[in-house]
Amino acid sequence: MGRAASDGWLEDYIVVVPHAWRDDDLWREIQTETQERIGTSLREMYAELGRLPLSPSLRLLVRQIKAHRGAPTAHG
Repeated sequence: MGRAASDGWLEDYIVVVPHAWRDDDLWREIQTETQERIGTSLREMYAELGRLPLSPSLRLLVRQIKAHRGAPTAHG
């Protein structure tokens, strides 16, 4: 990693960057590192959601939707 990692930036902290620094490489490194962390967290969170069991009310809704899709329609 770049300077941001070696400077000991801690997760879960807000980093305030003055406007004068925002074109600096450090600012871009901070942005990139933060975006990567957010992306990793979101991917892990959504992967876990797929493994969770559905609630009884959602299971019922899924069954109703499947039954409705499989039922013949009056339109043809």
